[in-house]
Amino acid sequence: MGIKRMVTDSTPRLILEGASEHNLRDVSVDFPLQRLVVVTGVSGSGKSTLIQDVLAPALMRHFGRATESPGRHQRLLGADHLADVVYVDQSPIGKTARSNPVSYVGAWDGVREIFAGAPLSRERGYTAAKFSFNSGDGRCPTCGGSGFEHVEMQFLSDVYLRCQDCNGQRYRPEVLEVHIERQGRSLNVADVLGLTVSEAATLFAGDPEVIRALQPIVDVGLEYVKLGQPVPTLSGGEAQRLKLAGFLAEAARTGSSSRQPVARKGTLFLFDEPTTGLHFDDIAKLMRALRRLLEAGHSLVVIEHNLDVIRAADWLIDLGPEGGEAGGLIVAQGSPEEVRRHASSHTAQ
Repeated sequence: MGIKRMVTDSTPRLILEGASEHNLRDVSVDFPLQRLVVVTGVSGSGKSTLIQDVLAPALMRHFGRATESPGRHQRLLGADHLADVVYVDQSPIGKTARSNPVSYVGAWDGVREIFAGAPLSRERGYTAAKFSFNSGDGRCPTCGGSGFEHVEMQFLSDVYLRCQDCNGQRYRPEVLEVHIERQGRSLNVADVLGLTVSEAATLFAGDPEVIRALQPIVDVGLEYVKLGQPVPTLSGGEAQRLKLAGFLAEAARTGSSSRQPVARKGTLFLFDEPTTGLHFDDIAKLMRALRRLLEAGHSLVVIEHNLDVIRAADWLIDLGPEGGEAGGLIVAQGSPEEVRRHASSHTAQ
């Protein structure tokens, strides 16, 4: 699960004072930064209120971003240690069927360059732009490069019908004539979009630009999704993990923390139960991915029930003791070892 990071007196902190929204009872909380902070507690103990309704909007407001007004609290200190805040929830990523995992993490740019370098592309003067499904004249004019026709349904969830002209292949026939060779396979752009992430990672293992952007999708346990799968069709948990992969890809692009001065301000990432629906192996992968964000100088606050995640935390904030009216207090906070010794904490037990 990676090396734990100690929290000491010199660890920078975000301090939320006097939170009293919903059932929170005038709670003041320290969140150590550049650490994995896990917020625990029984259902209804006030975790979502604290993070979703108070902390996230208060930080958004600090950074001048549009937000609902934060839940009741007295003040927020220490936000100057941060460059930004990102709330990584399970809401869908966009509505457009053109958006897909390979474009979301920025891996398609590298793939387009490879296709532009193919002999037939050179002969015909095709540039990388010809292989875009978001713009340009290489894409199917009927579906605009999505491969689907989106039918909005009034009372049911929307339906995606395969485009009749390109048969879901997204591109004009002449663009599909361009093939590249990878590991003994001949592929056109539509073939590449039909690969799963793990297949693509194997075939493009020798293409650093592509593999660097794809690796984060593997790291968050989504290697089974197809490169071209429309993002609106992902489940909530998958969407949340793809968002995480996007941030990891971004961190990889901007260079690892080793080359950066330590003083650089990181982002605070807030996650709400990211392990929902994951198997044990995938949870281990997810934890490694989260640690990678810490290594890049970011901070993490995660609401979680999963005991493996709780055990792996650098710092726990346990709310309770019960749910509803009998919740809303900080029962214990500290390292998992310290919280474990706490008598009245359900999490400790």
